[in-house]
Amino acid sequence: MQKQYSKKTGESAKMEAAKIKFDRGKSDKPERDMTDRDKPDKDKSDNGKWEKSEGKQEIIAEESKSFLDWFRDEVPEIQSSLAAAQVLFECKNCGECCKGEGYALVTNEDLQRIADVSGKSASTIFSQFTDPDPEKREGCRILKNMGLERICCFYDPRAHRCKIHEGRPEICRTFPMLSIDVEQEEPISLYSDCRGTADLLKMLRACAEKAEVQGEMKELQENADRLATLRLMLFMRQLQIAGREDEAEHVRTLAGIKLPIDEAQFRKDCLAYVLLTLGEGS
Repeated sequence: MQKQYSKKTGESAKMEAAKIKFDRGKSDKPERDMTDRDKPDKDKSDNGKWEKSEGKQEIIAEESKSFLDWFRDEVPEIQSSLAAAQVLFECKNCGECCKGEGYALVTNEDLQRIADVSGKSASTIFSQFTDPDPEKREGCRILKNMGLERICCFYDPRAHRCKIHEGRPEICRTFPMLSIDVEQEEPISLYSDCRGTADLLKMLRACAEKAEVQGEMKELQENADRLATLRLMLFMRQLQIAGREDEAEHVRTLAGIKLPIDEAQFRKDCLAYVLLTLGEGS
């Protein structure tokens, strides 16, 4: 088994569709030297700073409202469920996703990330470690598979680890829950060869019977604000998992997510949410 999915993972495609722009607030007008006559007095200067600050806050508020409206209307619950499952997923380093008939699709951003951690140039990674994409998608290549087992060129089968783990492609970072088409109807992705997903399913079945977990599910189901906040946190976490830290931070600002996040409670909420979407709470 090996990863073989579309160029855009669910979260990056949704972010692109949202057209969230990082406004740096820079003017296109050239600056000019200010003479003494041009310089405002202190009161005017303070007022100007206050007006600029107020104007910036209004822009952020408008952008935040647009983002939250888009999120409510356009991001399906299935995407949140898959993100919650990804948070709960624990890789067992079995290597099954790094070999087989499929392939790992990479973009130019992925190639640069690999180059940064491998000490090789992006052009070397391109020419020596990738092949053309069989589907000829623009800006995409695939990582080379080696030998009869078609093992990924960056996987070390003896050590059972990825040689470029810190710089691995987005499709690998988001496997197995988020590197798929989010239009699927199942709230969780299961792969028969993946030990991590098998263990996740066992854990879900065991936890569904626990009174504490059922209590968390009931609270989450009855608290609309808590559920909405969780979904926003999951959207932010998707971007972090994919290595898109700048976008994740922007979403955090727009969504008003406060730091630090209580990771223990976050995982409990993710567990409750996945079980609810699987129908365990009905």
